[in-house]
Amino acid sequence: MGLALSLLRYAFAEHAHLPQQEKLSHPPDPNTSLANELRGQRFRVDMTTSFCDWPSRAMNRHYRRLQSECDRVLELGVPDVSRCKKFKRSDFALFSVLWWPTADWEDLYTAMLFTVALFVWDDTIDTNEHILASDFAKAEVWRKQSLDYFRYQLRLSPLEKEPYCPDDICLLFKEFAERFCKNFGHEQRRRMYTKLEHFVEHNGLEQAERLAGRVPTYDEYMKIRYAVTGVRMFTLLLEVTQQTKLPAWIMDSAEMEEIVKESNFIIIVVNDILSLKKEIATDCVVNLVPVLYKTGLSLDQVIPRLIEEMHASRDRLDSAAARLDSITLADTKLNHDVMNFIDGIRIMDTGTLEYSIEAMRYDVRKYLQPDGSLDIVL
Repeated sequence: MGLALSLLRYAFAEHAHLPQQEKLSHPPDPNTSLANELRGQRFRVDMTTSFCDWPSRAMNRHYRRLQSECDRVLELGVPDVSRCKKFKRSDFALFSVLWWPTADWEDLYTAMLFTVALFVWDDTIDTNEHILASDFAKAEVWRKQSLDYFRYQLRLSPLEKEPYCPDDICLLFKEFAERFCKNFGHEQRRRMYTKLEHFVEHNGLEQAERLAGRVPTYDEYMKIRYAVTGVRMFTLLLEVTQQTKLPAWIMDSAEMEEIVKESNFIIIVVNDILSLKKEIATDCVVNLVPVLYKTGLSLDQVIPRLIEEMHASRDRLDSAAARLDSITLADTKLNHDVMNFIDGIRIMDTGTLEYSIEAMRYDVRKYLQPDGSLDIVL
């Protein structure tokens, strides 16, 4: 802002005699400039050996059936034909069958409802296709209305009458919540709402950062990014898809918190690297790769560094999992449920990698090399 004001003062001082209708030139947008600098660059990424010891490459058998249902609920939740078509191309059914490969049909459908509702809700603010994306004040009202609606549907609201539904996509959350509340008590519903509240709050911070028109620092970016991936909420869905209820002392333990945090970091790295081409196409540089590139590193330095940090994160997750294994070893059933839950979290990471390569949403499969690496041109 200071630079912009200085330029304006200079312009008025030097050119006060110009006709009123002549317009001042504006300094280039830093996001656009950085996107232009990155566009056309090439980088190689190899994650073929990153998760060799983790469960992966499984797909739920209900893919085609879920795909049909996913398209149906999108047509209900996204009345704009163009946006709806875009979301259908994203193939959230593929995402769901990769993340929850062993879930039965009813639980898979429940998880898909949440997935579609969250992705579309977030996209409303995250892209320039919707008026709310550029109007922070109206978006704040929308976020508040959404939270009121979510809270009510999770049966946590003191209100007797259903609050205003701010968006058609929230109707999908309503159906999800009806199914979720049938099987889970106050503790699980409260935990889900707390994670939702945290997500919505940071959605606002992310929007404010984007509208400010500057590229954040690494620490600024990660503080918000950790909260807006939705990983904390998606982790809770494992209790749905695995038909289990872990005790609060496990869910709230330091070990589980570390596992979720490391899983989150891995998903951020995978997503930000493989979605970069899609984002650069719309001049979006609020992404881990451009954030580090802006510090003076080349892409050939940024990508290997991120992969190295991702591997360290993987190892920390495994260490925390080993501690929980040891803590619960005396209770055979609890130990089985906990370790199965942790494997579910690992599948969220490997499923993200598989989805990001295969889905048309990112369009990077064409860069796949015979050795499994990707040679991506931005």
